[in-house]
Amino acid sequence: MKRPFGIAIFGVCCLVHAGLGESGRFVIGRVLHDDRPIAGARVRVPGTPHYVATDEKGMFRSLVAKDAKAINVAHPRFRITTVGIAEKRLDIRLEPLPKDYDDYAWIDPSPHGQDAQRCGNCHGDLHAEWARSAHGNSAKNPRFLSLFSGDNGKHKTWNAQAEHPLGVGVCAGCHVPTLASLDLSYDVRKAEGVDAKGVHCDFCHKIVEAPTDKLGTRFGRDGYEFIRPKTGDLLSFGPLDDAVRSGESFGYAPVYRETRYCASCHEGVVFGVHAYGTYSEWLASPAKREGKQCQTCHMPAPKDRTNIAPGKGGVERDASTLTRHDFPGAAPEMLRGCVKLEAASNRTKEGVDVNVELRAENVGHRVPTGFVDRHLVLAIDAANSDGSPARVVAGDVLPSRAGKGFAGNAGYLFGKQHLSDAKAPLPFWVLEGEYHDTRLTPGVTWKQSFRFDGEVSEIRVRVLYRRLWPAVAESRGFEGNEFVIHTRTLR
Repeated sequence: MKRPFGIAIFGVCCLVHAGLGESGRFVIGRVLHDDRPIAGARVRVPGTPHYVATDEKGMFRSLVAKDAKAINVAHPRFRITTVGIAEKRLDIRLEPLPKDYDDYAWIDPSPHGQDAQRCGNCHGDLHAEWARSAHGNSAKNPRFLSLFSGDNGKHKTWNAQAEHPLGVGVCAGCHVPTLASLDLSYDVRKAEGVDAKGVHCDFCHKIVEAPTDKLGTRFGRDGYEFIRPKTGDLLSFGPLDDAVRSGESFGYAPVYRETRYCASCHEGVVFGVHAYGTYSEWLASPAKREGKQCQTCHMPAPKDRTNIAPGKGGVERDASTLTRHDFPGAAPEMLRGCVKLEAASNRTKEGVDVNVELRAENVGHRVPTGFVDRHLVLAIDAANSDGSPARVVAGDVLPSRAGKGFAGNAGYLFGKQHLSDAKAPLPFWVLEGEYHDTRLTPGVTWKQSFRFDGEVSEIRVRVLYRRLWPAVAESRGFEGNEFVIHTRTLR
């Protein structure tokens, strides 16, 4: 049964009133489009923590501070509107969003004193975070470019452009999403201007929906719905329903706080291989059941930022309503926080047993996730009292693809392993070989016992993270390919 209007909003009003006391006053009004009521519009004093929603008749009743000058009204199908509240009763008419213009000229985000439209002019902190992020470097990451083109033909293998030329548009769709290619070559090395900025501010903030019904067949830009206005119309979208700034307009899009916003670039069967599965992994994770989104961990609230455009017309607000834009991911501190290692040794008549447990916790996907060649190495080294290496007599040993200094030693690989008949790693765009997925699953403990014989005096247990298989990284001179997450020394 539908409740009367006054009862429907009573709880919200009382909540606000409890914080305002005698200093508040009521504002009553209707929200309309062409004299038709708009239900579900959000009404809020900019920067304040509470809002009220309009009922099926477009009506609202909001308690605001006596010194409040204006309210903002937002609905996903309309531009956010700012209205002065000198009057107690208001009729507020919202302007519909425009259609999408595919000839829109993308705005370069870099600060520029002669171009007032640049994102970095007003959002300095956000721009600095983005500029050092993987998104901000997606078009110029040297590892990506080398795998895309084999360093201009220097490498004949692990060269997507040479080995799968008809598929490179998929790479561009995520890494250089605003790159146009009339000849359909999508040579990302030729990206210039704003296109060379990769996954940039203007691209992300023109997205209005992120459907998930065609994941795996549409990638990156092709999986999103955009509203790109006529050039000169400064319209942007985001998760704030009270964004306002002179000379610009904004749209409220709840999808920005939802994991599916990320799915088009982080889920897909590419060239016949389930190369990217972070979204589907999240769907099956404890994090999803707990209501956590990608943004919870990868766009956490900054501790001390209360304004995203200070001195440039930005609104002061609670820091918890804002987000960071450096998108922390496969960094040592995050991996140490979500990969738990337990190791213990036990001496027996047969030798020394080393019992190891690894578990992924507080993470919304398998570990590692993302690019298919990322992997973890569990490496166990045991030394005898004379300094010689102790022999492993039970438990897994690392294969040759683990690299020099690791192959043949006790340990285990955790990763998506796309292998040739010779058990060597293959790039995912080469449709042959076998496929094994041995990554950690959130909430599931991996256990194994290893045994060493001899006069074992010290045992070192390490967990390392790698971006690429060592043979590939070494052949191309990539530095910083691996780092240690955990080390345990047992005696």
